[in-house]
Amino acid sequence: MRRIVSSPEEWACGILISSVHKNGEPREERFELAFGGAVVEYWGQNYTPLAPLSVRITANYARDDIVTGVSLSGEFSLPCSRCLAETSIAIEGDMRYLFTLRNSGGGDGEPAPDGDFDVIELDKFQAELEMSPYVWETLILNLPEGVLCKEDCKGLCPVCGGDRNARDCGCAADDSDPRLRVLKSLL
Repeated sequence: MRRIVSSPEEWACGILISSVHKNGEPREERFELAFGGAVVEYWGQNYTPLAPLSVRITANYARDDIVTGVSLSGEFSLPCSRCLAETSIAIEGDMRYLFTLRNSGGGDGEPAPDGDFDVIELDKFQAELEMSPYVWETLILNLPEGVLCKEDCKGLCPVCGGDRNARDCGCAADDSDPRLRVLKSLL
């Protein structure tokens, strides 16, 4: 199975700068982005997409700058952090970016924090805002580090490895720290 760790090359979601309304009215584009059978690898986990990612991008002028918003939603599957059962999760996220022709001190197209926005410098000859890297960033920043199949998941038995949610294995778990057994013997 192919694993992806950055924005897939087949993702193409951009907004033509000439299509953004000069009067401040938002321009909106919607995209369905597929993963091509690949899984997203992040946080040391594999997030399996269960459907294409739904993305909404808005753009509007604010003086000479273009303010963009990326909103996305999707569904993924990954192993429960305690019992390893496949668990589906819904992902939703929003980020905002400010594209500017002014020199903001962020460097050649590198994002620089500016309050609620990442500021990205535009090339004055640029015709399109390619949003794929920002969609990817929004997705990655909204993936959970871990997930539980249910709130009270009992996990796996440390002795036999059985799923404690399915049955009580009866193993006596030694809760003491083996490094402290010598001290316990002194008592």
